Amino acid sequence: MLFFGASAGRSGTMLLANLLNSEPSVTCVHEGKFRLGEESGEQILPFLTLENRRGYEYPETKSEIIASKRPVDVLTSLHETHGFLGDIAYNNSVFVEELSTQFPDSKFLISIRDGRDFVRSATVLKGEDLTPVGWGPREKELTPLERYISLGRLQPREGDPLKAEWNDLDCFEQNCWLWNETNKVIFDALEKIPSTQYHVIRLEDFKSDGLQTYKKIREFLGVPGETSAATEKLLLSPQINVKSTKDLPHHSKWTDQMNAVFWKQCSPMMEKLNYVG
Repeated sequence: MLFFGASAGRSGTMLLANLLNSEPSVTCVHEGKFRLGEESGEQILPFLTLENRRGYEYPETKSEIIASKRPVDVLTSLHETHGFLGDIAYNNSVFVEELSTQFPDSKFLISIRDGRDFVRSATVLKGEDLTPVGWGPREKELTPLERYISLGRLQPREGDPLKAEWNDLDCFEQNCWLWNETNKVIFDALEKIPSTQYHVIRLEDFKSDGLQTYKKIREFLGVPGETSAATEKLLLSPQINVKSTKDLPHHSKWTDQMNAVFWKQCSPMMEKLNYVG
């Protein structure tokens, strides 16, 4: 079984990759490389960081990007070697349809999270962001890693009315847009593939009942046997890529202006993903 994971980011994908890779019958990489907790291991598939924005801005290039960066012969060879092979990556979000076309027997794990929690987690106002999914303040001095990731991060493309005012928005509003738009790209693509080919995972379900949530993931993929003791131990202590402190307050303490900005940008997707009410 070949499978791919996609999300808008900050949605538990690093934990998911660790869990699946701890299974004896599964090999799973995160952003193309093995993870041991939050530590990076061997890179076996190339990054799609820059291609992420290119594919978003120029959709006609997406098939060629996947053909060159995820070639059938390479993934087929890896698949034959490893059995269950997974590639979970934020940058898969733009390429769900193309990956499905190139690998029609593959499956997809789609991780989602309440947009308000995403914005809190992705907005870093000062200091280095070690997982720079979101936009930071324009005046913030970026590290080389932050600068590189920003080159591939989505922003409004030609034809979007928001493009003209993008540079006048603060990073809070930019990250509200980023969450809504990235999920829109993913779920627009899912409408073009069979519902049996994908499984949606809510991060909140992992937090409330991780064992049952992970059991459904295993059943969807068809992973044989029972969950290993090593996997259960990891599942019961899921402190992987979790930010202990955040620069933004909990959304219950947001100002009226912050709430107005968030709901203006994110209402469509919050309703679609049942995070309203």
